[in-house]
Amino acid sequence: MDAAVSTLTALAIFASTVEHAAYRSVQGYRVVGRKGGGWVRWERWVERQFVLSPSFPRCVEVALPAAAPRILPAGWRSRPVFREGQTVDTWRCIVAFDSVAAVAPSSPPPPVLSPFVNPQLQYLSNLYNDLLMVFRFREEKTVPQLVNSKQPIRCGEQGKTSDLGDASESDSDGDCQSGKELAPPVQKHTRANRKHIDSITLVDIAQYFHLPIRDASKTLKIGVSILKRKCRQYGIPRWPHRKIKSLDSLIHDLEFVLAREDEDEEEEKQLQKDRLAAAINALTKRKSMLESEKETIQQKPAMDLMAETKLFREDVFKRRYRAKSSVMDMD
Repeated sequence: MDAAVSTLTALAIFASTVEHAAYRSVQGYRVVGRKGGGWVRWERWVERQFVLSPSFPRCVEVALPAAAPRILPAGWRSRPVFREGQTVDTWRCIVAFDSVAAVAPSSPPPPVLSPFVNPQLQYLSNLYNDLLMVFRFREEKTVPQLVNSKQPIRCGEQGKTSDLGDASESDSDGDCQSGKELAPPVQKHTRANRKHIDSITLVDIAQYFHLPIRDASKTLKIGVSILKRKCRQYGIPRWPHRKIKSLDSLIHDLEFVLAREDEDEEEEKQLQKDRLAAAINALTKRKSMLESEKETIQQKPAMDLMAETKLFREDVFKRRYRAKSSVMDMD
């Protein structure tokens, strides 16, 4: 099985009615991959469990308990559809999206699922990216407003409003220029405290290597230029977000291919048992190498990607392009 292209088609978030900060997600993906000289399509469904809380030191994914009941029924054949308010055992659906069944979220996500309220959510790249696709989060920009709700007063019109008894208005006549309105006050950005900047360590910065540098600087409450200067002090010439994101993408693709190979293993066991085992072993080894390289870059962000990883990434990009081109031709 060559590299596959996956597209999110369904996302359901369930909150536990028993455990605090416990959540589960059910995600459905439409996958297109090349197999045996042709292109095949299938759907892949994944169930995950998380601990999500803005006050928790870090949002984490936890293993599904072995004996706990699943939201995805075992051995299901028809395509599952979830809706908000639906309960499965001790889990209640709080977000439901399904592009195939035309199910859309009825309201914005709860604060714990919003990256602007819960920035720790971005540690879970798969869940965060899927939420981003569904809700299209956009940062709201505040517009400065006048303290006084009255219309701007032009010079020469002062006498019309002087009977309101505002002595401060008459004092401003000397500052007015003919035909010009009073400008709204300019909001000044407060500079970061020197003690706060000096207190930021490499460990503090390393927590946000997975974010773009602008998002990391906002979370650390310092400017981008100050963050760059701090990085140079610690021997980091370039922000490693792109390298980590690239490795995450390669690992994610390998997870899809491995999962598909596991599903096809029983069907092709008689004909391709040896070849299939070798392919799964090679993919597992490749995934382990990428994860190890990711951990090394997080510890030594100045280190470049390995030459073998660059060649593998280039090959994956080419396969993705061919897959997308084939999908467009099929449509």
